[in-house]
Amino acid sequence: MSIHAAEARHQIANLLHTYVAIADRKDVDAVVDLLGSTQVHFPTAGSMDPAGARQLFTQLWSSPEEHRHIVNPAQEEGQWLATAHYTRWLLGGDAPLVHTLGQYELLVDGVDWSLMQLKVSRIWTAGT
Repeated sequence: MSIHAAEARHQIANLLHTYVAIADRKDVDAVVDLLGSTQVHFPTAGSMDPAGARQLFTQLWSSPEEHRHIVNPAQEEGQWLATAHYTRWLLGGDAPLVHTLGQYELLVDGVDWSLMQLKVSRIWTAGT
């Protein structure tokens, strides 16, 4: 493994875990700072600019119910395309509930380590 590849893995993991922490806090201002100029794709919506990101994440995180993501990263070689599987837990009620199993796909610029694209896929959702 080259030092460049090791640095890429480190930078990508930092970006992914930064996003997950923001998502778990439902911090719209922070996600707009991180992803405002990024192409974002969710199964039912997306954004490509700061105004669109603000609208998307305000809607996405409007539920007052708490949730937590657990992320298991995996790296694909090439154009710094990284994938990570996640489990989304709903916290509340009598016990935590696994709500969603899914995958993040990140396209990262290897020069400045900025996110170019975030694609979120759902593999399974409770009740569907």
